[in-house]
Amino acid sequence: MSTVEQDVPFLTRQEIEQRATDVLRKHGLASIPVDPVVLANRLGMAVHNAKFSDDNLVGMIAKRGDQVTLLVNHADPPFRKRFTIAHELGHHFLHLLGDGEFVDGEANLFRQPQDDQQGITPERRREIQANMFAAALLMPEDAVRSEWSGLRSVDALARKFNVSEEAMGIRVGQLGLD
Repeated sequence: MSTVEQDVPFLTRQEIEQRATDVLRKHGLASIPVDPVVLANRLGMAVHNAKFSDDNLVGMIAKRGDQVTLLVNHADPPFRKRFTIAHELGHHFLHLLGDGEFVDGEANLFRQPQDDQQGITPERRREIQANMFAAALLMPEDAVRSEWSGLRSVDALARKFNVSEEAMGIRVGQLGLD
C-alpha cells in the first residue's frame, strides 16, 4: 500500500540491477555481506524495529520532507529483516520521489519477482521492482557469479551473503546459475 500515487515506470531487470550496483558503488559497500542498515544510515535514514498492529505487516518506509524512516517487524527473523530493509530501500531509490509512504505486508514483500511487468497493476509493479532491487542489493550479480564458481552451493552462498536459502535459490535461478 502506498500514499504515493505517481506513475510507475517500467524498469527492466537490467536497469534495476544497474541502479543497485550504482548505489553500492556510490556508498562504498563493496564487501559481502552487504549491510542494508549501514546503507540506510549513510543516507540519513532511521531504521527501527516496530510492533505493527497488523501481524501481516513486515515493513514500511515513510518520507516527510528530509526525514526518512524505515520500520521492520520486530518479530521477524534476521534474514527477513535484511530483505525487508533492502526492499524498502528499493522503494526509496525507485519510487519515493516526494513525501509519502509504502507499507508492505507479507504477501507483497515475499512473492517471487517477475521479469515481465506488463499487464499488472502499478502497485504490483512497484513491489516487483522493489524485490528486484533488494535482491540486487543484497546479492550483487558479479559477486554471486564469482562466488558460485567456487562454492556451487545455494546453502553456502546464502550463508556467505547472509540471506535465506530461499532468496539465494531464487537469485541463482534468475542469474541462470542452477
